[in-house]
Amino acid sequence: MIWSSVAVIAAVLASTTPVMPVRVGNALTLPAQRHAVRIDTGGGHAPTWLLAIQQEGADGRGLSFYRSDDEGRTFRYAAPIQPDASHADRADLIAVGKDVALVYSWEAPSLKASSRHDVYFQWWRYRAGTHDWAPEPAVRIFNADDSTAYTRALLARDSKGRLWVQAFRLESDGGSTAVLSVSTDGGSNFERQANLGRVKRRGGGRLLSVGSKLVFVYAMHDGFEPTRMRIRDDNEPVEAWGSVKDAFSDGIYHGAALSAVADGKGGMHLVYKDETERLYHRHFNGSTFGSRTLLESSRDWAMQSAVTRVGDTLYVFYNVMRQSIGGYEIHARTLRDGKFSAPVVLDTKGTYKGYPNALETLPAGVSEVPCFFGEAPDDNSRGHMVRVKLEARGGGSEPPPPPPSAPPEELPSPGTELFRDGFSRSSSKSLGSDWSQRGLWLTNGKRAVSDLDTSRGNQALASPSRCRDCQVEAWLQAFAVDEAGVVLRAQGQAAYALVYLPSGRIQIRRYREDGSHTVLGEASSGQSSAREGALFTLAAWGSGPVRLAASVNGQVRLMVTDTSSSALKSEGLAGLYTPIAGVWFDDFRVRELEEP
Repeated sequence: MIWSSVAVIAAVLASTTPVMPVRVGNALTLPAQRHAVRIDTGGGHAPTWLLAIQQEGADGRGLSFYRSDDEGRTFRYAAPIQPDASHADRADLIAVGKDVALVYSWEAPSLKASSRHDVYFQWWRYRAGTHDWAPEPAVRIFNADDSTAYTRALLARDSKGRLWVQAFRLESDGGSTAVLSVSTDGGSNFERQANLGRVKRRGGGRLLSVGSKLVFVYAMHDGFEPTRMRIRDDNEPVEAWGSVKDAFSDGIYHGAALSAVADGKGGMHLVYKDETERLYHRHFNGSTFGSRTLLESSRDWAMQSAVTRVGDTLYVFYNVMRQSIGGYEIHARTLRDGKFSAPVVLDTKGTYKGYPNALETLPAGVSEVPCFFGEAPDDNSRGHMVRVKLEARGGGSEPPPPPPSAPPEELPSPGTELFRDGFSRSSSKSLGSDWSQRGLWLTNGKRAVSDLDTSRGNQALASPSRCRDCQVEAWLQAFAVDEAGVVLRAQGQAAYALVYLPSGRIQIRRYREDGSHTVLGEASSGQSSAREGALFTLAAWGSGPVRLAASVNGQVRLMVTDTSSSALKSEGLAGLYTPIAGVWFDDFRVRELEEP
């Protein structure tokens, strides 16, 4: 019985809708910037959306405002922001009452010194009589010369109403300095502040107001260094910032492959791609960042995220490369009550789908949460800005019931972590003292590797993982040579296993003590090639009967129910399995399950 990820979240989806032409699919870069705002002007008018798009010459336009009066369903051209398409400025927007404050600056894949690469701040004031917005003169905040450049400007407004502009200055050695300026008079004048930090390569980050604090999180291109941060209290003097400290140990891809939103309680949600090109979520509680949650384990240079908060529910959109369709998919997940839903696939057309962007917040009661992205034949071709949406069901309320074709049972949520191993050590003999093993295994400092071709199979069981209702996950790559997988409830050779086959399909099996097995179910893995590495997860719960679910890269692909008298009803160990040498395993994790 196959259970699709759409049935897991049971959301009502809409087809994509073209919004406007763009020159390239990545028109919504920089991912860390907010390109859209929603403003409720009252007076009997529907809320207005303003979307800032760099069209790079498409329709003869540069950086422009597009406007929607139907909750982002359709847009029309409104006004130029910076019309010179030869200078690819991008904007970061915030709504202040009925007005819009923005900064714009240069953003492109490469960065060189140029006196054109300045940073500007600008107000767009609401005019009630004509129900539109008109710009005030732009104010230059950072002035480049022929030896330097400014880029990736960000804007924040603190709880005292001060406006903060942060950008990165290119240095002669290729590094970047995080520069800062503040206005205490509503944007009429800005005063330079002490630099916030420096990185050895091109930098990126996010400046965000979270209640009564400002938080600056930053990293750099190809650094493999910790992400760093600085925090200030709005009640302190303007020049007072906390010292630089590590936010968390992993870096952020290009420093700017992230989306962040205040949680409304003095913290923030941060979704980012790390230097290994995997997508993670972390929560900031006002002082420190918590542990990371893996959202997408497939790896691709173009994968990015966009987030929207509706009440206490976080919506996460992201693009995923799928070679099997000749392009990308758009996925979405929701975070509610501290738990992420399974991913929903919103678009599977075989096209390039560039960096997504979404509104920072939406009010409770909205019926849908939109996301925008650039769609084109490839990443360097003309295309369109496209809109897709996920039903909100009243802004954070429970999703609708599954459709009639969906199975009635729910997948339990993972809870307490029992054991984790990233295999960051080297041994030519074993996986270490926490493991019991059959066959041969080694660790090379990055992963576990099987080291024997044997008919009995290489099996490694984690001694601290004993459980009954739990799930095991591991990233593995078998190179389409033979099968490999993960096991649960193992008692000797008897175990449940999720096995990845050379054909690219998956099976859930029940092994007996003599090594023979019964296939309980089989399905497609969703991978375009069995040579690809992927994250495989097997969950087992219950004893009368035993239910099992198999997921690949976070998407449920197969569910089975074992009603046999031979079902493995008691607790056992979790581990790894393959009959051949040379299979790679990484990121092994075992967690207890909480009943739905």
